[in-house]
Amino acid sequence: MSGYSAPKIDTVRIGFIGLGNRGPGHTLNMSLLEGVDIKALCDIVPEQAEKAKKDIEFAGFNPTLYSGDADAWKKLCDRDDIDLVYICTPWNLHTPMAVYAMEHGKHVAIEVPGADNLEECWQLVETSEKTRMHCQMMENWLPLH
Repeated sequence: MSGYSAPKIDTVRIGFIGLGNRGPGHTLNMSLLEGVDIKALCDIVPEQAEKAKKDIEFAGFNPTLYSGDADAWKKLCDRDDIDLVYICTPWNLHTPMAVYAMEHGKHVAIEVPGADNLEECWQLVETSEKTRMHCQMMENWLPLH
């Protein structure tokens, strides 16, 4: 979407999918930013979602939890009060989750890699262009101690 700019969102309402490995760190980091409202957390393992929720309570967030069902993440994407879905799941789920989220009016941030193959890369590009939703592959690093 070269040259495209989505309308400004004063407070970005976020839902996180995948709270096992990298997700909790990203959730915590987002909870420290201004202009963010963490509305929902999702993980197949209920305890992971509960722990992530507890970790951000200090910042005043009380997100709805989705878990215990392989398709619980779809309920998060179906909500009308989420602007951005942040995906931190196993790699093979990144593309189908991102496509579903964009098709349901959500901007998407995906942990690396965004896709497993060239076909999935094109699915992300074509869905982003069709829906006018941004799809950003995230990159991160940890300092060496």
